[in-house]
Amino acid sequence: MAQAGDQDRDALIAQASEWLARLDAGRADSREFEAWRDADPRRAAAFAEVAAAWSRLDTLRDAPSRAEPAMTRRAWMGGGLALAAGLSGAAYLGRDQWLRARTVTGVGERRTMALPDGSSVELNTDTEVLWRFGRDRRRLWLRRGEIALTIAHDALRPFELFTPTGLANLAPGQFNARLRSTGLDLIVLAGRAAIRTAAGETQAAVVSATDPRQTLAVTATGVAVAAAPEDEVQNVQAWRRGEIVFEGQRLSDAVEEYNRYLVRKMVIEDPKVGALRLGGRFMTGNPESFLDALRTTFGLRIIDDGSSRILLKSR
Repeated sequence: MAQAGDQDRDALIAQASEWLARLDAGRADSREFEAWRDADPRRAAAFAEVAAAWSRLDTLRDAPSRAEPAMTRRAWMGGGLALAAGLSGAAYLGRDQWLRARTVTGVGERRTMALPDGSSVELNTDTEVLWRFGRDRRRLWLRRGEIALTIAHDALRPFELFTPTGLANLAPGQFNARLRSTGLDLIVLAGRAAIRTAAGETQAAVVSATDPRQTLAVTATGVAVAAAPEDEVQNVQAWRRGEIVFEGQRLSDAVEEYNRYLVRKMVIEDPKVGALRLGGRFMTGNPESFLDALRTTFGLRIIDDGSSRILLKSR
C-alpha cells in the first residue's frame, strides 16, 4: 500500500514535470514558476530531480542503443513519470540552471545583451526575451516587444527564434523582429530566414549589399514576403539610436507609435487633429521635444491630465 509521503512525492514530481514541459515549450510564465518553486523547498528538490532525468533523456537521445530505442521526452512526459518518481539521490543542479535566461525592458527602456555564442540581441521598449543554448541548437523566445538580432556563425547549432505566431530559423546575419497586435514583422537586413506558422511558411534571403532587405509579415491569415520599404529599414536603425522618425504619417498613428515609449500616454480627443500629417525625427527619451513640435507646427493645446495621460486638443 502506498504511503502518504510517497503520494505527496509523486504529486510533486508530476507538478515539476508539467512545469518543465511548459518551460521547454515556452508556454510558462517564469515569475509564476519561481513563485511555485520557492514556496516549498520540496518543490525545488522535485524540479531538480525531474530536470536531471530530463538531461539523462537528452543523453540517451543523442546516443541511442541499436538494441533498444532511446526514450523520448514525449513518451516520458506522457506515461513515464514513474521513471522520475523512482530516481533517488539526484544531484541538485542549481535553482535556475533549467530555467531559461530572461531579460526584459520597461517602457521607454532599451538594452543590449551579449549571448553565449557571440551573438547579440538589442531589446526595444517594453520587450521580453528568453533564451537557452544547448549542445545541438540555439533558441531564443520573443514574448513581447521588438528586438534587433545579430547572429554569429555556428556550424553545429542552428538558431531558432520562437514567437507567439510561429518559429523562425535564422542563419548568421542581422534581423529585426517586432510583435504587433496583428502578428509578427521580421525584417531580414542580412542573412537568411525561414519562418513556419500554423498559417503557412516562407523564406527570404539578403546575401549581398545590393540585395533589397526583406520583410516577412506573419498574420492570422498567412505569411507574406516582400521587399522592406526604406522607411521601415530607417525606423529599425533609428530605434537602436533612441530615435523615432515620422515621414508623413497621420498624427494618430504617430502618437500610437510614440506611446510605446511613454508611461504617460498621449491621447487625441479631436478626430481632425488625428488626421493631421506629421514629419520629423525625435528622441524617444525626450517627449517634450515632440510636444513642442506639435504646439509650434499645428498650434495644438497640450493639457496635462495628471499622471496617466497628456491630451492633445485643437485650439
